[in-house]
Amino acid sequence: MEKKLEQLDEWFEKQIAFCAEEQRKLLDDDRNDEANFEKIRANVYDIFRTILSVAVKIGKGDTDAIKEFFHKKTEQIPANWVSSYDKAKAHGDIEQMQIENIKLETIQEIKLKFSEIWEEKR
Repeated sequence: MEKKLEQLDEWFEKQIAFCAEEQRKLLDDDRNDEANFEKIRANVYDIFRTILSVAVKIGKGDTDAIKEFFHKKTEQIPANWVSSYDKAKAHGDIEQMQIENIKLETIQEIKLKFSEIWEEKR
């Protein structure tokens, strides 16, 4: 389990660093909206890195409990983003739709990576 947690933490760290670098490049090119999107993406990674650490504390070494807690949060939190996306769509708020879409795409990537690492037989 420790190796899986280490792999996930390293992956989150790399994703956050990549987003920060992209954000910096975009700001240098005066592409502020796109830079903000990278900041949002980095925030989602950071939120779920924190949730993983909470899952570990709550799970107390039980890999199934950790997995269950993390999966539950990857469903609960994005439900609010779906709702916000739907409201933005109803009001024609393209920017908010884009923001919520970025969050939803990022959580899908997180879910895939979590499953890829957590389900490995080691």
